[in-house]
Amino acid sequence: MGFGELLLLGAILALLVMSALFSGTETAFTAASRAFVLRRAREGDSRAAHLTTLGEKREEVVAAILLGNNLVNTTATALASGLLIAWFGEGGVIYASLAMTLLLVVFSEVLPKTIALRSPDRAALRMAVLLRLLVAGFGPAARGVTWLVRQTLAVFGVRAPAKESPGITEDELLGAIELHGMGQQGEADRAAVEERRMLRGVLALDDMVVRDVMTHRSRIVALDADIPPARAIQRMLDQPHSRLPLWRRGGEEIIGILHAREALRALLAAEGDATRLDLTAHVAPPLVVRETRPIRSQLHEFRRSTNRMALVMDEYGSLKGLVTLEDILEVVVGPIAERGEAILGDLAGTGQVEVRGDVRVRDINRELNWTLPEEEAATIGGLVVARLGGVPPVNEEVSVGEYRLTVLERRGLRVDRVLVRPPPAAPQA
Repeated sequence: MGFGELLLLGAILALLVMSALFSGTETAFTAASRAFVLRRAREGDSRAAHLTTLGEKREEVVAAILLGNNLVNTTATALASGLLIAWFGEGGVIYASLAMTLLLVVFSEVLPKTIALRSPDRAALRMAVLLRLLVAGFGPAARGVTWLVRQTLAVFGVRAPAKESPGITEDELLGAIELHGMGQQGEADRAAVEERRMLRGVLALDDMVVRDVMTHRSRIVALDADIPPARAIQRMLDQPHSRLPLWRRGGEEIIGILHAREALRALLAAEGDATRLDLTAHVAPPLVVRETRPIRSQLHEFRRSTNRMALVMDEYGSLKGLVTLEDILEVVVGPIAERGEAILGDLAGTGQVEVRGDVRVRDINRELNWTLPEEEAATIGGLVVARLGGVPPVNEEVSVGEYRLTVLERRGLRVDRVLVRPPPAAPQA
């Protein structure tokens, strides 16, 4: 074997190594977590800063990598064909095709991509310099290829975005949340489940309005301004809430919000004589919001003020319900038991559960990992009414998908308690 043949073999080997680098770089660049790269860039990592900049022109970067990869692959195959033709004659073309296909697939494609996928974030950081060189060398050609691709797509009526957004979509974020903590065991798995619920709750804040989380007017605990002050004080002491609305005519006339601390101060000033109290003089003006207000906006309103309670009105000015800071926090952290309210009943051996009719379908799905429809009605009682088209009698049963809902108790025209039987394969909390 002469010096020229050895030189050709060395060139082919070098080109195969370059091809492997290009393949691994492409996989690392496209699979790297944008959140990880952005965090490292903010920490001062120059390589991550370069990757963040390159991420804003992703199409051009990928085109540059593919141009370089195909160039070295084609050149390596051509050199191998010439060398093997010199050794074996015309049959060398077949040998070169088989040998280069095997080498390129195994050592220049599958192997480097497998290595890159094991840790794409750190692999992308290591390849940041190579990516900059590729874009600098093949940038003009890559832009030409990108332009040609866009024009070809336009012929078929497909319009490519002018610029790719550097952020990630909500679907991608939800997918990442679902993968969080997978494979954990025991206590770590239970913690991961709760963390996934909370993260999904944070995303849900953008899609919900005050109406979705408020306490309905029929469930509001309030004080009637026309009852004797002593009875009003006793009623306040019997409730777990420190703030109660003060109204007349069942909510038709709202006077304000009475804090237990203010009521006690007034009682102290009256030397314990409740008959001398005028509770209307110690109320705070109510915070009034529309039922269609986004709860994220309402959360910011609560943060800016000292008021943690708001009365919810419809477009006609009628009282619809009441919303508190706790109601919004429950979207993220789940039902808070400090209210003294039983959110869900105990799961029986068959997985069935008894719930109050005003329990939100969203809370049931969250706590038990069920898939009851949340679009038809906000509460489980409302879901029963929606499916039956009217107020059902006691013991009426309705199917909602594979779930069976039975009315256990009714109060007036309101479904007060429901038994829910999930399908046998339903996940358990």
